[in-house]
Amino acid sequence: MDNVSSLYAILPILITLGTGMVVLLTDACLPFWRRARVLSGVLSLIGIGAAMYYSLALIGTSSYAPTIAFHGAIAADSFAQACNLLLLITAALAVLLAMTYLENRELNLGEYYALVLFSTSGGMLMAGATDLIVLFIALETLSVALYVLAGFARTEARSEEAALKYFLLGAFAAGFLLYGIALIYGGSAAPGHGGTTNLDALAGFLQQAGAPSVMLMTGVALLLVGLAFKAALVPFHMWTPDVYEGAPTSVTAFMASVAKIGAFAAILRVFNALLPIAPYWLTAIQVLAVLTMFLGNIWAVTQNNVKRMLAYSSIAHAGYLLVAVSAMAGANPAAHSAAFGAAIFYLLAYALMTMGAFAVLIWLSRRGFDAETLDDLKGLARRDAPSAYLMLIFMLSLGGIPPTMGFMGKWFIFYAALLAGQMWLAILLALASVISIYYYLRVVWMMCFSEPDTETAAGHARSAGGVTVSLLATGVGSLLFGIVPNLIQALMQAASSLARP
Repeated sequence: MDNVSSLYAILPILITLGTGMVVLLTDACLPFWRRARVLSGVLSLIGIGAAMYYSLALIGTSSYAPTIAFHGAIAADSFAQACNLLLLITAALAVLLAMTYLENRELNLGEYYALVLFSTSGGMLMAGATDLIVLFIALETLSVALYVLAGFARTEARSEEAALKYFLLGAFAAGFLLYGIALIYGGSAAPGHGGTTNLDALAGFLQQAGAPSVMLMTGVALLLVGLAFKAALVPFHMWTPDVYEGAPTSVTAFMASVAKIGAFAAILRVFNALLPIAPYWLTAIQVLAVLTMFLGNIWAVTQNNVKRMLAYSSIAHAGYLLVAVSAMAGANPAAHSAAFGAAIFYLLAYALMTMGAFAVLIWLSRRGFDAETLDDLKGLARRDAPSAYLMLIFMLSLGGIPPTMGFMGKWFIFYAALLAGQMWLAILLALASVISIYYYLRVVWMMCFSEPDTETAAGHARSAGGVTVSLLATGVGSLLFGIVPNLIQALMQAASSLARP
């Protein structure tokens, strides 16, 4: 493929990056642009819309003829485009939340929107990376922007602390990832042939080689550690609660979703290539899934800070998604397709319900006050009934209670595990979900059956247009796609098109 065709194949990523650059430069160079404030957000939404348009166009063409760009380094296939759409939806919601939150906090700076777009482009590149070197570059592109965003509230010590913790632990995890890539390259060498970091070439090597070498499996283990950190899997989750709590709420909402989507897009693509040696890594994935599901939910039970509770909740949801990764390795070919479709559906569900929950907190915040704790939600049903009903939808969806999207997402993963012959793992997923219902309904109890505190009894965010649109979009999506999941069947089928080696 020539360079022009390769550039067209990654056009959604280029549009997202280009929009971020324009936003950054205009905010820095044009005084009237800075004074208007809203222009950076509006331009970001226009760029995101254009990228979504081309992603949808590329899904149609790549379903029949998957495009491999830049000599096999990047795949512009239907799976990558489906992940791109999820990431762009997340970015659009993040921009809308920021348009309200930053105004309340007097932090409305153009570089925020540029960083959101840069991080999103990194996640999009992760979804399409078919070379481990490109995967590393994409991961760092996503991560570096998130490090800066975590410390965006520059005058707050806890925000700076969150950024520093995230950066130090992220750099440590990046080292594991790089060592893993190096060992995989060495372990995939054969007499007369050098090693490879290309996933397609690696899959072909593994099909011919039989039992993998110790060097190769050590590399796979280290690669898993690096990706597990970004996905917040136990025991690589230690950064999550402090960073979620310390970062600005709009950043936490974005970080919780974009990092999860990018990490699991990479995990699904990488371990799909490693399916020829699935017996050697499947047990590790299943152990991580069980630990992550149960420990994440158990730790969340004791939290009184809603942001920390949602941090531990996000850990548990990563465990549910690992069940889909495990099901992908089942002997039944139908389980492979079902696992990919279930993972994409659940990632979209997770993004909508998590960003919706954070949107309620932003709606309840105002200048000088951030709604973060359970006490801040006391009596919400009496003082702001629409917000309480929306939060109820998001909590029920996170808990996997019908007729919400969260329930259907868990059902699809459960079904994929059954198809793969992993009934015990499906049962553990259901039990872990039962534990989570306690702390989600605890939020509902505080909203409906507790007396409101006088200091939080009135008021909501200024410039609330952005957060209002986000609340409507996430609330309607969490219910509509739960009742009629077939509306996004095409997206699930696009994700399921990634071929088994």
